[in-house]
Amino acid sequence: MSLILGVDTGGTFTDAVLLDAESGAVKAAHKALTTHDDLAVGIESALDGLPAGIWPQVHRAALSTTLATNAALEGLGSRVGCILIGYDPDVMRHYRLDRHIRVSAVAHVGGRHDIFGEEVTPLDEDGLRDAVERLAPEVDALAISSYLAPRNPDHEQRAVRLVSELTGLPVVAGGALSSQINSIRRGTTATLNAKLLAVTSELLSTLEQAVRRRGVSPAPLVVRGDATLMALDLARDRPIDTLFSGPAASAVGGARLAGIDRAVVVDMGGTSTDVGILDGGRPTLSTRGASLAGWRTAVRAAAVRSAAIGGDSRVRADPLDLVIGPERVVPLSRAARESPQIRDRLAELDAQRLSHRLVPVWEFFAPGRPRADEVVSTGEQRVLEALEHGPLDVLTLARQAGAADARLLPVDGLVARRLVTRIGLTPTDLLHVRGEYTEFDVEAATVASRIAARESRTDPDAFVARAHEAVVRALCVATLRRAIASGRPDLAESDEKLGAYLLDASASPSSRVGPLDVGLGLTLPLIALGAAGAAWLPQVAGRLRTEVVVPDHAAVASAVGAASTRIVQEIEVLLRPQYLRRGGVIDYAVHSPEGRAMFASESQAREHALAVGPRLAAEAATSAGAPDPTIEVDEHTWSLDQDDAEAPAQLMETRFRFTATESGAA
Repeated sequence: MSLILGVDTGGTFTDAVLLDAESGAVKAAHKALTTHDDLAVGIESALDGLPAGIWPQVHRAALSTTLATNAALEGLGSRVGCILIGYDPDVMRHYRLDRHIRVSAVAHVGGRHDIFGEEVTPLDEDGLRDAVERLAPEVDALAISSYLAPRNPDHEQRAVRLVSELTGLPVVAGGALSSQINSIRRGTTATLNAKLLAVTSELLSTLEQAVRRRGVSPAPLVVRGDATLMALDLARDRPIDTLFSGPAASAVGGARLAGIDRAVVVDMGGTSTDVGILDGGRPTLSTRGASLAGWRTAVRAAAVRSAAIGGDSRVRADPLDLVIGPERVVPLSRAARESPQIRDRLAELDAQRLSHRLVPVWEFFAPGRPRADEVVSTGEQRVLEALEHGPLDVLTLARQAGAADARLLPVDGLVARRLVTRIGLTPTDLLHVRGEYTEFDVEAATVASRIAARESRTDPDAFVARAHEAVVRALCVATLRRAIASGRPDLAESDEKLGAYLLDASASPSSRVGPLDVGLGLTLPLIALGAAGAAWLPQVAGRLRTEVVVPDHAAVASAVGAASTRIVQEIEVLLRPQYLRRGGVIDYAVHSPEGRAMFASESQAREHALAVGPRLAAEAATSAGAPDPTIEVDEHTWSLDQDDAEAPAQLMETRFRFTATESGAA
């Protein structure tokens, strides 16, 4: 029997499954906690939970992950500087386009090509050196984007070589990530890719070492956000391609597990909930590029709405408000099972009725990953020293770290760098209080909810009911917005008051408001996936007037999808004639990832495009692990009719998409 290993590393759990390569049946599965301070621990635990003698039968491994997605949602990642070549800074400021780049360390450098790929302004290498000298000491990586790199990547490629020689820092080129003409999305894509380089690096190396030790070869493959596989080395350079990797794999796995080709797939994890549409057993793809948390990229990915709410979302409460997410914390119930002193301290806080109206007194902090060479402030050092012996509640930590008030504790930066872990009240704890999920410490969750209820000036039952309702509504609204985006993506993200009111009313226990029934529903079934899905999503389906399917192995659907996904590589080649202003063709340009090539006739250009495209696609697929791929070509030509009806149409461009797919893949 030949087996495929699928691994999914999420914000809370790392899952491993073994699939029969022929039937697709799940032969074994195991869940382990994701250990952010040392990912190897969680991965080894997940793999160790599989049958020990089965490894000689495993011929391939594949990984899906939400680490990059969660990092983007939580604002984590490396410090990045961005160098923009040929962009007009005045235009960007006037139209507020610079806000999309989302880093403060930005430098503009001269140099520009026109739409045909001809150099208009030479690259300002002196300006580039000045920019590097200014930015490099303040950042961990650099992103470079040239205004029209898809038409001619020369300036961008030269800049990458020069910056690499000058700094030794990781350098990302926007034109290498996307062929989109939209320069802002390409610049954003390069910046976010640079920011995520360190986020997935440890994960990829750790998994590769773990499977090699078990005799699995070749190197693991990685699920892209468009539900295809890429080589491990490519994933190291392009972590942005793993945005929505987890949801894409979940959709594929959900279709296989549920036996349904068309559905709304809702995968509720620890940090976020991802909603996608399944069509023909594959997730529908975004036509604009992956977007989340304000990042608008040019990356091809599943059309997924990620809501920053999951089983481990932070619950904060006071007399005026209740906020759930977007931060992920360790549930108190889980932390108390591992560190019983947390339960004891919660009981003391409750008995003494200790309070702080602006700080959640039920929250704790624990040591995170070992400190490497990070620079920390004096206050941060005191926090780290205070936590050396284990978790402390926020009030005790403030006292031991010498903070005058708990609000002044410098913990946010330490949490962002994972040097410190925050422990708090979560939806998972709410389920423990309600008796719907009791895997961890029920007493700790109950006492913490009682303290939070007192801070909210309400009784515990009312507090838990209110928080539970907030989670269900948030899940309903996220699902409805994704459904709306299928027809009107521009409206799906709108926060216009009437629309927001109707969505919230539809997500309520009763959609009837006076004489009006505003209930919105789904016409497709809902597939509930993820560790928390079975607990929360049946209620969502009920409010949205559809059936819910919770398939066997729903908690490990992403790992199933990773093992079920095929290798697909795509290459785009563009053929464009270059016209004189008064008509007539000068020559024909072919733009490919190799660069620009010029030809005297359309037939010569076409012959080159039809030669270079399949070759590049086949090379990409072979390097990803598909030695004999099947090549398909999709060709779209844009022509304009002439004023003279007898004259042939005027060619504007021909766009070729070459798709290489591993032979025999389902």
